[in-house]
Amino acid sequence: MDLKALEHPTLKVPYEVLNKKFRSAQKNIDREMSRVHTDLDELEKKLLDKPTTVGDVSRILTSVVDKLNAMKRKAAESIGDELDAARVTKRRTDHLREYDTKDQNLQTLWRKKRLDRILVEYFLRCGYYDTALKLAKHSRIEDLTNLDIFLVAKEVEESLSNHETAQCLAWCYDNKSKLRKLKSNLEFKLRQQEFIELVRKNKRLEAVGHARKYFVNLEDNQMFSVQKAMGLLAFPPETEVSSYKEMLDLSRWQLLVKEFRSENFKLYQLNNYSVFTVTLQAGLSSLKTPYP
Repeated sequence: MDLKALEHPTLKVPYEVLNKKFRSAQKNIDREMSRVHTDLDELEKKLLDKPTTVGDVSRILTSVVDKLNAMKRKAAESIGDELDAARVTKRRTDHLREYDTKDQNLQTLWRKKRLDRILVEYFLRCGYYDTALKLAKHSRIEDLTNLDIFLVAKEVEESLSNHETAQCLAWCYDNKSKLRKLKSNLEFKLRQQEFIELVRKNKRLEAVGHARKYFVNLEDNQMFSVQKAMGLLAFPPETEVSSYKEMLDLSRWQLLVKEFRSENFKLYQLNNYSVFTVTLQAGLSSLKTPYP
């Protein structure tokens, strides 16, 4: 099996993390620079106006210094985050380069480490987080695995399973630009579920206000879902009408968990199947198994 195809996520994930941190740092610095320019414009205006007091100038200069210090601090934090992400990318690149060796002992060690990486990812996908953490720590391969991404996903999935949307909405906001490019409907479905929960609690006026606030600028494929959801306002929470009873079913939360998981994989270009599963299937299919 082509090693490059299987190891694509190994480098793609840290690259996406690095790219995300770079874009986030750029936005933060631009925001702080805008605040500094606002104070400088105010200072220039004060100097042109007459009379201008020393107190006014001193106040504005103090504000400029405070904002420059804040920008310096945030820039240092952002650079530190980017360097950490770059180091992880380099570590993984160096690890993959170790495969290209003729030393049999080094090749054996590399294959053992790679197997541990594949198992860690498989455990994470199956929800065996403690086992994955212990194996990664034991093999000293934390930087070679996607532990952070799956642990964040674990928290979001648990909050959705507890019928809470705040954490998943925060994740959507944090990855807003990327999700927009992927044409994701996750945020819309979360807002729709919030509407359904308000109806379930008989908070119909709040539900209408929620709809007016969030069900705007809809795509064509979203309009029908909104129209159907609005029909809930005419029925009690214990309705037996099948289409609306289905919308009020609590199993919808598990559908949101699956939707989030799918969007998370797309975001970092992870395959729907683990490398362990793909490798195992390829190995089994290559066996010359006799059939009766």
